[in-house]
Amino acid sequence: MVMKRRWPVTSKTYWCPECNIPLLSSYCHKCGGEGYELKLREPGDVRPAFRHDLNQILKSLNVERQQSLLNELSRKIILLNKTTHIDDAKEVIVDGNIFGIMLYNPFERKWEFRPSYYGALHLLEKNAIETCIVEDKIKTNQLLYKKAGLVKGKYIILVDNNGEPKGLGKTVSNGKIRVIKVYKQKFYFETSRNTATIQDVVKGNEERLRRMENEATKFLFKMHTKIFKKPVVSFSGGKDSLVSLHLTLRSLGECPLLFNNTGIELPETIKTVYEIADKYCLNVEEANAGNAFWKSVKFYGPPARDYRWCCKVAKLVPLARKILKKYPSGILNIVGQRAYESLNRAKSPRIWRNKWIPTVISISPIQYWNQLAIWLYIYKYKLKVNPLYYIGFDRIGCFMCPAGRLAEFEVVESSHPELWNRWEAFLYKWAERINAPKEWVNLGLWRWLGPATPKKILAKKTREYVEKWKKHYKAWLDMTVASVSINEKESRIVFSRNIDLNKVRKTCYVLGREMEEKEDTLTVFNESRNIMYAFTRKGILTVKTKENLLEETLDAVKVIYRSLYCTKCLSCETLCPTSSIRVDINNGVTINPVTCITCRACLDICPIADVLVEKIVISLILGKYDAWRRNSRRKREKVAKFLEKLLRVRLTTKCPNIS
Repeated sequence: MVMKRRWPVTSKTYWCPECNIPLLSSYCHKCGGEGYELKLREPGDVRPAFRHDLNQILKSLNVERQQSLLNELSRKIILLNKTTHIDDAKEVIVDGNIFGIMLYNPFERKWEFRPSYYGALHLLEKNAIETCIVEDKIKTNQLLYKKAGLVKGKYIILVDNNGEPKGLGKTVSNGKIRVIKVYKQKFYFETSRNTATIQDVVKGNEERLRRMENEATKFLFKMHTKIFKKPVVSFSGGKDSLVSLHLTLRSLGECPLLFNNTGIELPETIKTVYEIADKYCLNVEEANAGNAFWKSVKFYGPPARDYRWCCKVAKLVPLARKILKKYPSGILNIVGQRAYESLNRAKSPRIWRNKWIPTVISISPIQYWNQLAIWLYIYKYKLKVNPLYYIGFDRIGCFMCPAGRLAEFEVVESSHPELWNRWEAFLYKWAERINAPKEWVNLGLWRWLGPATPKKILAKKTREYVEKWKKHYKAWLDMTVASVSINEKESRIVFSRNIDLNKVRKTCYVLGREMEEKEDTLTVFNESRNIMYAFTRKGILTVKTKENLLEETLDAVKVIYRSLYCTKCLSCETLCPTSSIRVDINNGVTINPVTCITCRACLDICPIADVLVEKIVISLILGKYDAWRRNSRRKREKVAKFLEKLLRVRLTTKCPNIS
């Protein structure tokens, strides 16, 4: 099953039939001929295949005469186009045609290869794959009873009496073959099938690549002249930021590198960052999260695609503190962002202001470069890249990022077993806490907090567990919700444990300035909004108001959790627009009631309030796992614009108190 996405912007790749090489445009600079456009799955972000990829293709093919096929393929330029199936998938382009698709089977933890019609012809030509003659018409998922003693799980080309490929089958059991694909489209492009080198590809794309380079360097120069801020290159140790750095050096000269060390980077990445800095004699400004991730994960639980507390703890806060301290007036941040990496980046403009640090303006000189262009630039200028790319890594970053795929995690496990064993040990421990089955770890179900569709597809045998998300969520929390009552003017929420009112008192100024405490109840008043909040030591929250009762109640819930469970990430202290918040190691969060303007921006910055409470606690309160999508919730864009105005004043009038 393919997870279909609609990409707002896609990349086009062409092929020269004479030189037998891929092209960034339809013109081949090497022979002067015209290429045709490849029909690829979106977004079409192709890259050259490396030796590791060729070995993986042959292993997944599981065919005869592998060495002769490897020798042939290694003399050609082969492209891979990353796409989506149940897990990882890559279209394989050979001789200007789709040779097939390589799929990762998460249930058997192995790669499989499904040849296309063109691939089937090629394999039959080499006598490298088993066949089965089928005389009648076939259709997808049909069971054929043809051969006894077949090895289960092997792909077989279904042919007619003349040896013409009709479709692709996969052996199941007892001599049965299931039809996987029927070859309906039998057209393919005729090419010279000549051998070629990567230097031939660089030569064929020389003119187009030069135009792209000129556009990027002019863009950088123009932005630098318009935006009077210090240029700084965000360098992750990956190929995209490497190309952006090299373009910047050519256009603007030397500039410092900004490296966000999340504490969960692979050692090769850290080494690459400093080797590149030494090579070009550049300073590295390292925003180091230290052990923040490993400390926080014990409280938050594993991050997920819909539960990304890690981005605030390990990325936003360290980066913000480094930038605000080193560059209080802001920077021109040059990043290696590309539109074809993700849907969010495809929707992103080429120039944008950081929503949490508004004095930082980010630009991407390679926003519309595909991977082929990136690698051709690297080969052209002989740039040294992170060695992880050559052993199977498609992306560089946090080694256990929930956005990753199981196939990528397998590469981490094989190359860095000590790191993966540590992470896997934590996952099993958390699975025991929430009473999750072993598939929660083995099939990467932890990568989604809620019952998302991909999670359900993977959890074939444990779907009942996935759908019982409320039980799952309650086990996740130290303090959960016991009962909820919300009517027109009053809400009442009872929690599963007592509340420390001393801690709540220090942070409740974001709700209102006036308060009184009698016996075991702390009452906060907000006269301008005509709201009353009451917190009892026994764990009961009551809110009374005539307007916006739900959101006022949920803000009070956020104040409770934030007060009781502060992880000292410093996000609120760092980004408070009036510098009214202090986070003490022993006493937690304290808000200055004199300078606090009750903007509540800190509730939208805090990972406890904005992630844990929004994604788990509020889901339990409202009985919907996607309650964070509610229409009444404060819009991020509105909060960011508000923060931008106030933070600009704060950051341009004085140096922030960041230690």
